[in-house]
Amino acid sequence: RKFKIKTVKGANDPAALTEILERRFNHDEWALPNMIVVDGNLIQRNAAKAVLKKRHLEIPVVSVVKDARHKPKELVGEKSLIELHKYGILLSNSEAHRFALTFHKKLRSKRML
Repeated sequence: RKFKIKTVKGANDPAALTEILERRFNHDEWALPNMIVVDGNLIQRNAAKAVLKKRHLEIPVVSVVKDARHKPKELVGEKSLIELHKYGILLSNSEAHRFALTFHKKLRSKRML
């Protein structure tokens, strides 16, 4: 799904993630995910967990921590899930990152016109 950030001004990843997850979980007609993968460190993971706790949802959250070259260096979350789904987590994170960059480039190019 594509969400435009509506309430957060400037660069505030945890607040933007919170907004997106809250808006996403407002759609009761959409199935709940089996796992949430966030791009970031413990701050982003904790923001996602806070939204889930507020809504009384028990969905595992895995965080993909990147190095200075924006390459995955660590996965943070339930170890058994990470061991079982490591390849899928990294692949979905990479695809979501590509998807988001393409979406934001498109939005920026529309604003330039």
